[in-house]
Amino acid sequence: MGQAKENLMKIVEKMNENPKAQAVFVTNIAGKDVDWEMSFQFNLNKDEPFSLEIKNQKSKVLDGTKSEALIIMSGKSDAIVRICEGKGDFTHAISREEILVEKGSVMDVIRLTRAITIVLKTR
Repeated sequence: MGQAKENLMKIVEKMNENPKAQAVFVTNIAGKDVDWEMSFQFNLNKDEPFSLEIKNQKSKVLDGTKSEALIIMSGKSDAIVRICEGKGDFTHAISREEILVEKGSVMDVIRLTRAITIVLKTR
């Protein structure tokens, strides 16, 4: 298992236990809370492909390629490692071209960053 995936799995485990981080995955639409369902595919240079699914405010990391992922990212696995260690975020990694969002909205990636940041601040 690559370091990026391993670090993200540790963050996800804590994310699933943190109500404040889980709240990031709820959107209020016309006065009604709606769970955010999202899937991220990571195709990183030093890791085997893996994905992150978010459903019912819970996240899980899965092996392999998720063909129907809504967000597809590629780039340097070291960038994900740094993000999971609190030494950067997706916004900076994207602007430095360490991570490329090949498909999907950068705003959705930023939402994931918010949840990761909450986990890192509550250590």
